Amino acid sequence: MARMAGLVDVLVEHQVDAERVIQICADLMHDLAGGMTHEEMYRDLMANARDAGAVDTMLYQLEGDARYAENAALIVLSAAWNFPELEEPIRALGAEAAASPRSMASVQVANSILYGMYLIARAGAKIREVAYADDQGRIHLRQFDGTVDAGELFDNVRDQYGDKL
Repeated sequence: MARMAGLVDVLVEHQVDAERVIQICADLMHDLAGGMTHEEMYRDLMANARDAGAVDTMLYQLEGDARYAENAALIVLSAAWNFPELEEPIRALGAEAAASPRSMASVQVANSILYGMYLIARAGAKIREVAYADDQGRIHLRQFDGTVDAGELFDNVRDQYGDKL
């Protein structure tokens, strides 16, 4: 398992803000999904959902709550960082986001992050450390006593930051 401090170093080195964290996550998910469009990601999510209404609710929450979106994206990146073959692509995407920042539509952001959550949870990823953003937007590292199921962590961050309907 890679040291999560390396991910935090990448984000701090490139002075990554919330929008860049989301850009890195979206670009990584686009690559991992084989170039799927956001619409294709949505269709795949819906085709595999036990509750389509819950998918739409989570997308709505991700679109409407920037803190939730940023921290969910950080969990996706933290889980992905544990795969050695993804470290270098994440580093490259961090440099690219810093050099060429771009805005993304909130629906694209939401689809990318939720698809990342889906891929990571489906893989049964376990997390020992996770990067997160505080109220001032600074990136920190949290270590757990053992391992935490990525899907459980997504539920916890949604409960903490997600808009309540």
